Formats: sequence, C-alpha cells, structure tokens
Amino acid sequence: MRRIVPILALIVALGIGAYFLFRPKGGGASGKTKKSKSSTSDTNASAAKTAGTKTRRAGKTTGRVRPKSKKELRAEKKARRKEERRRRREERRREREQRRRLKEARSKRGRRKKSKRGQGQAYIVSAIVSLGSDSYALVDGRRVAEGDVVMGRRIVSIKSDRIEVDAFGRRQSVRVGESMMPPTYSTKRRR
Repeated sequence: MRRIVPILALIVALGIGAYFLFRPKGGGASGKTKKSKSSTSDTNASAAKTAGTKTRRAGKTTGRVRPKSKKELRAEKKARRKEERRRRREERRREREQRRRLKEARSKRGRRKKSKRGQGQAYIVSAIVSLGSDSYALVDGRRVAEGDVVMGRRIVSIKSDRIEVDAFGRRQSVRVGESMMPPTYSTKRRR
C-alpha cells in the first residue's frame, strides 16, 4: 500500500505534464497568458470560454456548441422558405422567357428575311465542321453548336453528315443542304 500511493502520484503528475505538453496551441479554457489577470477583458473572455460558448480563434470553434433555440430554428426555417420561393420565381421567370422567345420565333418579327439566294427556303445547313472533339454547323452563315437554339429548335447533336434537331418535342435529322424548317414552312408572306 505504501508503494501504491507514490506510484499513483507519479502517474497523475505524468498525466498532467503530458496534457500541458501535448495540448493544442491557441489555448483552451485553462491556457494562461503572460498578461496580467487584473484586466476585465481577460476575465470576461475566460468566463465565456468556460461557459461553453462559441469563440472564434484562427477559424476554429472552441468549447461546446450550444443547441439552437426555437427562435433561431424558426428564423432558419423562414430563410429556407424564402430561398425556395426565390428559386421558384426564378424558374417561372426562365420558363416565361423561353415561351416568349418561342412565340417571337414563330411570329413575323422573329422570322428571318428571305435569303438573297432566292431559294425560298430559310435556315439551310450549309456545312458541318469538326475540329477535334468540337463540332459545329453553319446554318445560314451562322455558327451553331450543340445546345444552341435556332428558330425554337434546339440542336441536340452534330454528326459528320447531319445534325439532330429537337423541334418542339420531336426529333428530326437534317443533312447538309437541307432546311431546318419543315416543308410546310414558307418564307413567302401570306396575303
């Protein structure tokens, strides 16, 4: 029994020494500074640390994180709802803009003038160019790539001899020299 007490005291001393030797830098609640203890700001800071509140030091959170109050939870929920409403408004605005563009493309204002070549057709695929992994097509002298929209028709893919077009939910294949418009489409004005 007499030997156990000094051994326990030695183990406790080694444990405390190891704690102070290997503790994280930047201080915990028990870290002492070289400043005097009489300063009220130091005592307030150490009291806040021991209370378990969050303190910011070098981008780290020390102490326990306290649970959120009902007021904070309500505020977070309100912010999430507000963000969701904003996202929905933005999505509806984009849809309206897309419908407006399609309507404009179908109207007389959105149509291109008759080509100078006098062919009576518009939006003819004149060439397909492949540069490595990039491909693009020339439609009436305009360079278009995959994903571009021409007259309300989205270009899905560009192959070596044709382009695939999504025309209002229908897919069609257009070869070089053909028009992107269906045969019923006419560039002549109706009277």
